[in-house]
Amino acid sequence: MSYHLPSDLPWIFERAAQAAEPRAVVTVTEWSDEHRMLSSKASGERGKYKSSRTPHLRAIMDDLSAHSPVKRVVVKKPAQGGVTELALNWIGYTMAEAPGPMLVVVPTLEIRKRWVRQRLDPLLTETPMLAALLDAQASRDAGNSEDLKDFPGGMLILGGANSAASLSSMPIKYVIGDELDRFPWEVGSEGDPLSLIDQRTKNFPRRKVLLISTPTVKHQSRIDQEWLASDQRRLQLPCSECDTYQELIWQHADGTLGLVESATTGQVWYACRHCGAGIEEGSKTGMLARHRWVPTHPERPVRGYHWNGLAAPLGLGSTWREMLDGWKAAQDDTTKLKSFYNTELGESFEEESEGVDADAVKNRLEPLPEDFAPELRVAFVDVQKDRLEFSAWAWLAAGEGWVLVGDAFGFIDPI
Repeated sequence: MSYHLPSDLPWIFERAAQAAEPRAVVTVTEWSDEHRMLSSKASGERGKYKSSRTPHLRAIMDDLSAHSPVKRVVVKKPAQGGVTELALNWIGYTMAEAPGPMLVVVPTLEIRKRWVRQRLDPLLTETPMLAALLDAQASRDAGNSEDLKDFPGGMLILGGANSAASLSSMPIKYVIGDELDRFPWEVGSEGDPLSLIDQRTKNFPRRKVLLISTPTVKHQSRIDQEWLASDQRRLQLPCSECDTYQELIWQHADGTLGLVESATTGQVWYACRHCGAGIEEGSKTGMLARHRWVPTHPERPVRGYHWNGLAAPLGLGSTWREMLDGWKAAQDDTTKLKSFYNTELGESFEEESEGVDADAVKNRLEPLPEDFAPELRVAFVDVQKDRLEFSAWAWLAAGEGWVLVGDAFGFIDPI
């Protein structure tokens, strides 16, 4: 018995060869430029996403790409910096190119409702590649709801930092923490929500965590703490005149501002610290195209990114004129000044307080009189999570009270 192969058989081998080819390495930036569509519901510039609009964000998206070894990325930013769109790009990329369980955490469950409707749903419905993954019936499936979106090879879970239930359970490979400074420090009896989130990623060696926030109050800012533990990358741009790279600084150490205002025309420009030339705001587009991210601690594995509103692309955030006017208006108003630091500069704000001079208090200590005979001695203990706060008082008949320290406790056995 003899067999005859069809004359058109080679196409089978061609298809098999194509199927066996390794998948092309695609970055989040490349995927976004090719597939992402912006919605008018969440963006002022509807249409095809262009990373050239915010070129300084490309490095962050590259860190989030599947082939990158970076596991943790921290973004301390001013308001309206385009970073939420970056996070949405990563969600779309994950669904299409690197499927796996993904968790998005926003400050509260109430905010989650708005985030899904204004941010996530437009991403999934107006980006054709994603709409094809989640077919028309997906919204009616049990696997797709306000807090869960199923997609081939993975799922997207939406949680609130104020809900322990939405942060626990299954292992997670990818995490986005949006507006980290609005997270509570403790959720129910479960403890710190960020610690709960980190615990869920331990099973994945190639896990990735993206933490985003505009900072708030100094020494109480989560994003500040994460930033200080990172390699602390700062955005540097080349001077449009001398080509020297530098960070655009709002206020120098001597108190002078980076912006200079003409006393006659009111024109505003940035003074180059190298050549002294005035950099016009319109030059930023070309400067951003040639930007550099310079780490302060390159040996650290966590990538941390920070920039202020002076370096924001034209049309995103305030103009230099608006920033200068806002600064002037805030000088006699602490509330406005705090908002300026947080939203315009992407910096935490340290509120001034009278404070207590420890040496002055120590110098006022007095030895007890030899005839000291208090009518009443009282001790108080305030139970904290990590310590006991103790104080003891002695009251004289005349109503005079003494705070007892050291051996003056007398009636208290040493611990």
